[in-house]
Amino acid sequence: MSQAPPDNGVPAENEPQNPVRARKQNIVKRFFASRESSVCFVLVVLCIFLFFVIDKPFVIEHHPFRILLNSHDHVYRFAARPNWLNLSRQIALLGIFAIGETIVILTSGIDLSVGSLIGFSGMLMALMITRLDSRMFTGAAIGLSLLLTLVLSFVVGTIHANLIHKLKLPPFVVTLASLSILKSQALLVNSQLPISLTDYSFILNLANGSLFPNSRLPIPIPLALLAVIGVVIHLLLSKARIGRYVYSVGSNELGTQLSGVNVGRVKLFAYGISALLGGVAGILYAGYSTQGDPRNGIGYELNAVAAAVIGGTALTGGQGTVLGTVLGACLLNVILTGLNMLDVPNQSLWQGTVVGGVLLLAVLTSAFQQRRKKIKS
Repeated sequence: MSQAPPDNGVPAENEPQNPVRARKQNIVKRFFASRESSVCFVLVVLCIFLFFVIDKPFVIEHHPFRILLNSHDHVYRFAARPNWLNLSRQIALLGIFAIGETIVILTSGIDLSVGSLIGFSGMLMALMITRLDSRMFTGAAIGLSLLLTLVLSFVVGTIHANLIHKLKLPPFVVTLASLSILKSQALLVNSQLPISLTDYSFILNLANGSLFPNSRLPIPIPLALLAVIGVVIHLLLSKARIGRYVYSVGSNELGTQLSGVNVGRVKLFAYGISALLGGVAGILYAGYSTQGDPRNGIGYELNAVAAAVIGGTALTGGQGTVLGTVLGACLLNVILTGLNMLDVPNQSLWQGTVVGGVLLLAVLTSAFQQRRKKIKS
């Protein structure tokens, strides 16, 4: 009579493994081998560094980190609640239009106009609200202005897509020209002067307000918008047919077209969503600064590309995730926040150097990783 093999928790060679457990293990392995896990690690280390390095001028009683700091009255400036709320807003504002940039880069394109579109859409929205407010109810004026701003932003993206696909113009040239045109039009809208929005509390609250404001953990409204947009775009890219086409066009546009896919529609989706999210960011930045300012968003296209590349999006197309871009936005804003809080002379002048350096480092890291993969294969 044969005895049963001892049950030591290790499945036998011929014993079938639990498929659910195997799938979970594969997900965990893929995450730790992915770019996102590396960004998470650097982000955590950087936050810990800033937590213990930056001085502590704020007096906040009963703060959750008070015990760790061995202080009954003070908390480090980086860990202070006002800083975290402001930092999360900055991450959300960058993350929203960086997700749109990511979709374009996935198709092996680039959108350099998103920064100027932020300033243009904010000015356009502010101008329409102030003009329509005298002709209709304030609520109707705000709603119509927001709708028209988003529609016109999407139209800008469709123009980009048609020029790039139908006329075969380089994305760099098309969106660079659009950057110049939109920047100029933003300045011409109101003779280079900003348009105040202080009388429109809805717009101000959209960018500066919070969900559950009286709770211990208020959620900034832009952060909630980022979560909704991120989930929707992630599902479109990972579950919907259009998402598979986006990755396919970025990997091999000619092969995708020969397989019967309408590449023009795919690019229309990518550039349209990018411009639409740029319009959303423009509205939020106008509310954040309490005015439509033609100088909002200048140079932000570099931040969007940097956030996407830091998160693992390949500039050659076909590789990248929404989660990676959001993590890239987190890391970039934490670095800039730390720069602002440290005693660095001419802090604002150093931001361009920091963003450019981080972008270059991310590109070099991606190049080394791809080279290692080629050598192994």
